[in-house]
Amino acid sequence: MNFFEQELRKVCSLSDYIKRPKFVGRACVFRLSEDITGKMEFVERGYADRFTAMKLSLFNRREGQIDCQIIDLTELLGRKTMGSGNQTNAYIWRNGTDVHWYCFRPTNHDYRAMAESADDYLSCFADQEITEDKGLTIDLK
Repeated sequence: MNFFEQELRKVCSLSDYIKRPKFVGRACVFRLSEDITGKMEFVERGYADRFTAMKLSLFNRREGQIDCQIIDLTELLGRKTMGSGNQTNAYIWRNGTDVHWYCFRPTNHDYRAMAESADDYLSCFADQEITEDKGLTIDLK
């Protein structure tokens, strides 16, 4: 199991919407509904080998990509205090084959924050799907 899979497993285990995920390389793939597949991964933005965000993408199996959301880890988790007392942005650092969180280790609270943020986003699409499946209508009298 690679580092990215290990970290994504921790986030997925706390999610209400990600059930039976499959891990492929550095990504997690899951079914949100019969027609919607999701993908979650940590991504680089601006600097090589610094994974500073979590990206969620949704795909309709017939129509292709529906939507994509990038969640900045520092905005979500805040700045982290290093051993020296200085603060740094939250990100995963890759140096060759060595991959780890840079100068901090996420707490259960941090993993829960990542899962809740993913769930907030996914709920927008899951609720819509549930409404469509149930055939609910609004009476406009």
